[in-house]
Amino acid sequence: MATFLPLEIIVDILYRLPVNDLLRYRCVSKQWRSLIDGPDFIKLHLNHSKQSNSNLAAVLFNKNDILRIDLDSLGGAAAVKLNHPIDDGSEIFILGSCNGLVALLNFREDVVFWNPSTRKYRKLPASKDVDEPSSFYYHGFHFYGFGHDPINDDYKLVKITQFHGELEDSFESDIAVYTTKTDSWRSSKIFLPYLIDLKTPNGVLLGNALHWVASKQPQKSDSSESIVAFDLVTEQYIEIPKPEYWKNGYVEMFLDVLGSSLCVTCNYFMEIIVDMFWSRRVDIWVMKEYGVKGSWNKMFTVEPSEAIGIFGYLVPFAYLKSGDQVILHTNERFILYDLRRKRAKNVSIRGLPEHFGMFSCMASLVELNGGWDRKKKKQERQKKDHDAKQRDDFPSKGFKSVL
Repeated sequence: MATFLPLEIIVDILYRLPVNDLLRYRCVSKQWRSLIDGPDFIKLHLNHSKQSNSNLAAVLFNKNDILRIDLDSLGGAAAVKLNHPIDDGSEIFILGSCNGLVALLNFREDVVFWNPSTRKYRKLPASKDVDEPSSFYYHGFHFYGFGHDPINDDYKLVKITQFHGELEDSFESDIAVYTTKTDSWRSSKIFLPYLIDLKTPNGVLLGNALHWVASKQPQKSDSSESIVAFDLVTEQYIEIPKPEYWKNGYVEMFLDVLGSSLCVTCNYFMEIIVDMFWSRRVDIWVMKEYGVKGSWNKMFTVEPSEAIGIFGYLVPFAYLKSGDQVILHTNERFILYDLRRKRAKNVSIRGLPEHFGMFSCMASLVELNGGWDRKKKKQERQKKDHDAKQRDDFPSKGFKSVL
């Protein structure tokens, strides 16, 4: 005799499973397909992944290739090449990642929001070009940030264009924001008195805010660097205090997120060796309480050793699922740091390109619904009605029956 499980138990089992399994299980029945595709289940699965630190992957980009590494099975892992939706042979860039969605940009400035797990995507309309403010400005740079506005349930892409002036302290900024609910770009009237550092071209997402290393002085020193946060809900900026790190010698401050905390990496460099700067020490700081200066804590330090060799820079990427190991990366390899044993070792991953950029991406079922879908369906209905009207009018336009 067949035994049927209550729906509540089925849901309790399914939301704990990896995305690839769930995509296969959509074929079990119409009920399962409807369940797995439903917004409540998608949100339940996403929240479980965040709380359990599971379904985490590294998404790499190199030239026009995008690769994925599953961090849940790091031992013996391999970088798997993915087919992405704007592959025109030109160079590809990742602008950010949020809730399993990745913002991609190619050399032609096509931009898409793409879910690498479900392979569904949305192409964004082109943003308007920004005219240079005046003749003495030059060097326009674009900075992007991608994230989610939880109050309005809206995914947003922020594009900041900055012009550096010939005068020492002259620069201007233009901010444009794309929202999925309107499927359009709009200019922000906010005045941003910070010059974003080129080493953080893409905003670091934590919660509902994007963060950049910036300075009010173009000819900056270490003491003038700040952390600027752009709130995706209010679309206002605030300054976040940075840690009081040791500033003796040549040091670079990098910004990232580790777990659920803002993270600052201080790379202390030694002399140039073979035309390159090599790090002599890396300090990892985490902000225990967001926005509170006194909550910065130096978590651990990594130095070159026989086990890991030398490196140009090193930044933390994510906790492994166990929570007692942190994976770090350069632009060419991965290093695993054991928090209990205070030891670092290289991680062997097959198929890595020689150099790469990287973002974390949590596998999810998230789709982009809302205003865009309604707008698209309305356009399709209008086209269908227009085509039907043309067919109805066709016989009356000069055609005579041969009968």
